[in-house]
Amino acid sequence: MNTVTNVRLTTAVKVNASLYNQVEDAFAILSKLEFVNEVKTIKRNKLTIKQLFQNDTTPVIVLESNGPKLYFSPDTPIYFHLDTVKVKLHMLKQKKQPILIEMLNDITSNLSTFNFIDGTMGFGRDSYMTLKIFKQANIYAIEQNPLIYFVISEGMKNYLEPEEYERIHFINDDYNNWVKQNTKLVDVLYLDHMFEQTLVENDRMGELSRMTDVIQNIKPIEDYKYLIVKAHYKSHIFKKLKVTQCLRKSSKTHYGLSTKSK
Repeated sequence: MNTVTNVRLTTAVKVNASLYNQVEDAFAILSKLEFVNEVKTIKRNKLTIKQLFQNDTTPVIVLESNGPKLYFSPDTPIYFHLDTVKVKLHMLKQKKQPILIEMLNDITSNLSTFNFIDGTMGFGRDSYMTLKIFKQANIYAIEQNPLIYFVISEGMKNYLEPEEYERIHFINDDYNNWVKQNTKLVDVLYLDHMFEQTLVENDRMGELSRMTDVIQNIKPIEDYKYLIVKAHYKSHIFKKLKVTQCLRKSSKTHYGLSTKSK
């Protein structure tokens, strides 16, 4: 379930006309989102992020030249970054397939086009990688937290070609609700629940996990042709979603697959 939130908008310390325009655009977008209650713009005045949180704990989105950054606290920002994506794309050049790509190759090899529903967009890495590799794929990237949805979708847009931008759709919703309302679009449903157990709680993944629904809120789902689940190897979500867990002795990250005919 989404929770209603407030947010403050500001710029980087070094400001220009473009950043002021980005603040105005962000205000317009966020004000229209159902689960954003109040949007305020504040002057940066050379204040540090810590100083912005001294008298107000409302989340802050900082508009910067390379994309927005979201702060739920002054310590760890959430934003779109190509860190692990670059590593996985490099693997492909060495003819080493990331597990998700290998699974998608197997189940979509005979399809001229398919819809990839990323129900847990988070940092957006898997949506971005799938978009780049599978030219026949239409991506639906769903994120329930409205602030994470905004900074990741807006940040990712800076890295997309025009053709890629036409094939990706960013959605602020709970994936359970969206899938039930769009069953005919669901070819491959992908759920990444690695946030259940993060190895480093003070990194960006730890910050993301604190802002995302816990496993108790995950509901069984039936509307898909293929369901791919990524989770910690000890997770109960594999049984909860009735997927076959693919064991990987050398990794704490496991994948699960379920196939249904419509």
